[in-house]
Amino acid sequence: VWFAMPFPAPARSYLLKAMAGTSSVLERLLMDLPADDPKWDIRPDPERFTLREVVAHLADWEPIWLERMNRIRDESNPFLASIDEGELAITHDYKHKDPLKSLAEYRSGRTALVECLAEMAENDWDKPCDREFVGTLTMQTLATLILSHDGYHLAQAVHWLEGA
Repeated sequence: VWFAMPFPAPARSYLLKAMAGTSSVLERLLMDLPADDPKWDIRPDPERFTLREVVAHLADWEPIWLERMNRIRDESNPFLASIDEGELAITHDYKHKDPLKSLAEYRSGRTALVECLAEMAENDWDKPCDREFVGTLTMQTLATLILSHDGYHLAQAVHWLEGA
């Protein structure tokens, strides 16, 4: 288990507030870019998403995170299969998504996720899951990883905007 200590209520409160704020931070970073601005499609690193693809990716993952949290709450040690993010980007056509619509979907999905997590019982946060290629995680660890994932893409967006 990555994080076996009980997750105290004040830490959960900070985590949920940070998770709730991520979509606002991203919207603030990108608010001056109209949907047709070429900055959405700059790819400084061929191995990473463009800004358009980042927001589509984040929006796509919110229902996945929500479903995983519900499974952890409702099932005994569920197996959470890995998802090929590159394949998801192709099948969901991230290159052509409206970035402003993706931002709205991200906000909506994140609101639902935070509301779900806020309603979890205290003991739900310690329930385990088996994450393919990662091992045993708890709900609290997965929530922390989600926030880390957010931070990674926020930093990426700042970097891409600075270079644009």
